[in-house]
Amino acid sequence: MGLTNTAFMLTEKLCIQKDIPYIRADTDFSNKCIQHVLKKNGFEQCGIVIFQGSEKLAFDKLLLPAEY
Repeated sequence: MGLTNTAFMLTEKLCIQKDIPYIRADTDFSNKCIQHVLKKNGFEQCGIVIFQGSEKLAFDKLLLPAEY
């Protein structure tokens, strides 16, 4: 498992410990690398947001009760 995937796994574990059932991440349309990593780690594209005047892709992941 690579460093990025490990970071996502640890982030999810921390969220579960803190009773945070939902994670969201936004990225630029041009950032294909992070889009791939997010999808690989179970995130789904859920829309478009505007941050500091530019559109970003929004991704989210619901941590299922089975993961608790």
